[in-house]
Amino acid sequence: MIGQLTKLVERAVGSRHFLLFGSLLVTAIGAVLRFGNLANPTNLIFDETYYVKDAWTLGQTGTEKDWPDNFDPSFEAGNFTGYTEVASYVVHPPVGKWIIYLGMWLFGADSTFGWRFSVALLGTLAIPLIIATARLLLRSNKFAVLAGLFLAIEGHSIVMSRTSVLDGILAFFVLLGFFFIVLDQERLPAVQKIVTLRPWLLLAGASFGLAVGTKWSGLYFLAAFGLLTLLLDISRRAHAGLKTWPAWLQAVLNAITMLIAAGSVYLLSWLGWILSSDGWGRSAKPSWWESLWEYHLNAYRFHTGLSSDHPYQSNALQWLVSARPTAFFFEKYEDCGWLDSCTVAITAVPNMAIWIGGVIAVFWASYRAVHRLDKTAALIATGFLAGWAPWLVYLERTTFQFYTVVFSAFLVLALCYALQRYLKRGYQLRLFGKRSRVIVGFVLFTMLLGLYFGSIWMGLEVPHWVWQIQMWFPFWV
Repeated sequence: MIGQLTKLVERAVGSRHFLLFGSLLVTAIGAVLRFGNLANPTNLIFDETYYVKDAWTLGQTGTEKDWPDNFDPSFEAGNFTGYTEVASYVVHPPVGKWIIYLGMWLFGADSTFGWRFSVALLGTLAIPLIIATARLLLRSNKFAVLAGLFLAIEGHSIVMSRTSVLDGILAFFVLLGFFFIVLDQERLPAVQKIVTLRPWLLLAGASFGLAVGTKWSGLYFLAAFGLLTLLLDISRRAHAGLKTWPAWLQAVLNAITMLIAAGSVYLLSWLGWILSSDGWGRSAKPSWWESLWEYHLNAYRFHTGLSSDHPYQSNALQWLVSARPTAFFFEKYEDCGWLDSCTVAITAVPNMAIWIGGVIAVFWASYRAVHRLDKTAALIATGFLAGWAPWLVYLERTTFQFYTVVFSAFLVLALCYALQRYLKRGYQLRLFGKRSRVIVGFVLFTMLLGLYFGSIWMGLEVPHWVWQIQMWFPFWV
């Protein structure tokens, strides 16, 4: 069966239209998984209680406002004017909330679909974006489409594209910035003798600025890829037998380019607060920029001091094996229409084949980047390390598994790169036959896991025993 399927796949991949139709197909699959049943649950789940209500007041008044205690049921019932005139102290920048508000503006605050629309849209657009990125990195149509498929059926990406919180938005802008970094590397001449302005880095900086304007952890990617461009420039000049000191001048220009773009976008995102007179801390200092700086100092102290216990907290070491996936919603119902009783759950469980395979692959890529000076591996590994390594400093801080969505795309890219290398020159296992059969079998397994976990990614009604067998380990519950 695998052999026949492999032949069909090889025939399809050989088509000159494969990249186009393959991209459309996997994007459609991802769209169904992200938009299907999006309006359910009809109540605010997990941190939606903050971001949806903050987004609404941000769109209505230009700044976030406080809501009365325990106001979620009233908001869910249609009371959208119950916020107070008191400014709300929020610790994340405004970009993500403006994006959430766009969906509410389009479909109405009474639409649970509208609450989540913008996040689902960006999560879906990330699929053709990773295909385009993988096509540049791997120079392979089939592995580019495979990257899109893996992201389309990856559990973290699905759940975080269906939940109106900031991390899915952050992941999109980081991937967009990475795409422009890769494009910059592809457009460079083999030997660059003069220092020049690189426009793709301007767009990369703007994208990372949007990421930072969503959550400050976007700064890690701006810094990491800024440093990587320097190292790659030095390596390129050394390989060409040229002096390396101009690379430092280029690095200064690159830094200025990216920082000006990122800083401008970030500052612009605060325009509503800057122009207001009643935003939190707006009048703390004589000037708006002093007040904004004071605001950021307060937010920084909050983030570094956050250590309250949470039943689903998980540190960066646990993320690698998905030791404590975050449960966003769980209810058992006695009457579900087609079932006498059922369970509805939403849990950010990854597609375990993609996840474990991706983690192994990204550490392989990290090794290859250092010991083989492999630029493709270095680009992918840098994205992963920027999203994961900084959190090793905060192992005692309250963090969650769903933060990993920001580097899920890099695990996917690492996995596809490893499979590509395996297909070219990997060990051939007699038990499985040709290497292409192994890859087709693995891809089929990831798709079966997508069906297996689909209900807890999409919040579908299932018998309770289905949810029980989806919880592989006691520490997942």
